[in-house]
Amino acid sequence: MIKHSHLFYIALSLLYIPVLANAQVVRSIEFPVNGPNNFFSDFGAPRGGGTRKHLGNDIIAAKMTPVVSAVNGTVNYVISPEAAWGYEISIIDAEGYQYLYFHLNNDTPSTDDGKGGEANAYAPGLDRGQSVTKGQLLGWVGDSGNAENTVSHLHFEIHDPARQAIDPYSSLITSTGDYRSSNAKLGITPDIRLQLEKVVDGRPNDIFKTILEQGAGGEEVRQLQIVLKVLGLIEKENITGYFGPITREAVIAFQKRQMIDPVGTVGPVTREALNRGIASGVLLEYKPFYSEREQRAILIQKLLAQIKVLQDRLRAIQGIL
Repeated sequence: MIKHSHLFYIALSLLYIPVLANAQVVRSIEFPVNGPNNFFSDFGAPRGGGTRKHLGNDIIAAKMTPVVSAVNGTVNYVISPEAAWGYEISIIDAEGYQYLYFHLNNDTPSTDDGKGGEANAYAPGLDRGQSVTKGQLLGWVGDSGNAENTVSHLHFEIHDPARQAIDPYSSLITSTGDYRSSNAKLGITPDIRLQLEKVVDGRPNDIFKTILEQGAGGEEVRQLQIVLKVLGLIEKENITGYFGPITREAVIAFQKRQMIDPVGTVGPVTREALNRGIASGVLLEYKPFYSEREQRAILIQKLLAQIKVLQDRLRAIQGIL
């Protein structure tokens, strides 16, 4: 199975981070979950404390419920796995629409051990570039990635050829058939819906939380500059923690890529794009900058962890002897 490297995501840069399309689009699809399920219209719902929007629909189903291809198409990529998405697959159809399946199963069947591996996430032999047919098995529902502490579900997205996320709800409704079930029948209570609303489309803590503009300074500015460096928009020597003219020009370049009003200030829209980029894995090369003292502390923690592993192994050997 071919997996994309970190460089693949950087090559895509933030061109791949979808924005919400305003027009309602209905695609003729096979319902992506082949079994009892429930879902509701949660596209565009706030996530991350209101810093980003939910770009798909969550389809609640039991673990190991089959997940199938919504369309005839090609496997665009397979993720195995990513911290936020978990096990995830993308299918692209002949018109350039993409269908994304997040949080596929990562557990050994009938457990919640996180040790299921690819064999319990993806259908056998699934690979990038492979042709698939509508209704073909892709994998199984689960709770991998940042869905680990929620009810098992499939996060399903549709992106148009311009890489804009479109609301999949109408497409799902037109394809549901016998799988339309009431919340009461399946036990989808408000408490379970609340669990889903806790899912963050990314890592738990956003890096960027404030408005940043020319003249600002501090750690958040430095983190911004590190991201801009990863994207090739500024040089390493410009990572100073001060938001000057060079940083402003880099922010403008970033905003133009994202089709955001290029004002040179990191406001709510730009902040959401940055946080989502880091959370979704597009900026996997991003690493927070650590001071020398912090680096030493991290090294010590790693060494202590290695020592503990060696101690455990020694105890096991002594027990055998």
